[in-house]
Amino acid sequence: MSVEIKICDIFHLQTGSTIFAGLITGKKKLLKNSKMQLLVDSQKYKTITIEGEMLMDQRHSLDLRAVSTNDTVDLTSDFIKNHDCILVEFES
Repeated sequence: MSVEIKICDIFHLQTGSTIFAGLITGKKKLLKNSKMQLLVDSQKYKTITIEGEMLMDQRHSLDLRAVSTNDTVDLTSDFIKNHDCILVEFES
């Protein structure tokens, strides 16, 4: 089973990285150098490379996790909150 991330929010850093925060289903491995398909409202939007996972000192109360990409993603937090946005890992 591939990993899926139901995106809850998005953050654009000054470094050019984009952070996706969301709920992960599937294998609970750390994500690094993973090709993922970004789906918006069940439609293919873009393929991106997840560079790595942002680790927190404490577990988030909703079990949210965060992953980063250096690929350009032109979605906003408001857009994410008003649409069904999911990252799906390509099976290797």
